[in-house]
Amino acid sequence: MNFRITKSLRGLLRDYQRFGFKWLKTMDYYKLGGILADDMGLGKTIQMLALLLSSRQEKGPAPALVVVPTSLVHNWCAELDKFTPELKYIVISGTKEERRELIGKIPEYDLAITSYPLIRRDIDLYSDISFRYCILDEAQHIKNPFSGNARSVKQIKAEVRFALTGTPMENNLHELWAIFDFVLKGYLYSYNKFTEKYIRAANEEDGQDVLND
Repeated sequence: MNFRITKSLRGLLRDYQRFGFKWLKTMDYYKLGGILADDMGLGKTIQMLALLLSSRQEKGPAPALVVVPTSLVHNWCAELDKFTPELKYIVISGTKEERRELIGKIPEYDLAITSYPLIRRDIDLYSDISFRYCILDEAQHIKNPFSGNARSVKQIKAEVRFALTGTPMENNLHELWAIFDFVLKGYLYSYNKFTEKYIRAANEEDGQDVLND
């Protein structure tokens, strides 16, 4: 499939970023989620913005949600202003009542930006909203599948889910499972079956053989 980059971004993306954009478009086309795991500083945000802009132009407006560490909220705003001013975005912040009001306005925007601490507090307010995409930046923040972060983002209704992280697995295979359970639930089985099939088996046998199975 020949996915074309929006003209306004065509000269800004490097070759590997164009490849990443086309991969994101392919996953979106087949309604599959995915993990974009480029190293830090290689432009995961602009690749995702290219997808959002392309999707808006091809399919019309529909809101997407991005969940980020608190420290990166302003970075996303700056990238949006710089590279995709065509996209209307809203930042969910302020008091509980202010956030409730802002969340109610999300359908009017292309992208809503919130943080991991706030998504935990506000998750009930998102129950009536359906998103085109739910995107996790620094997705290692859900590496513990039993954490409040993980439980909250998995309740978001979205057609397609993406995770952005340079470290999809830092300490053990369960962290990778946790992210896949968000982007493609069931792809790596249940937590218990994954543990039995890969982690326990790898400890008992030749681990490389088990992972290649």
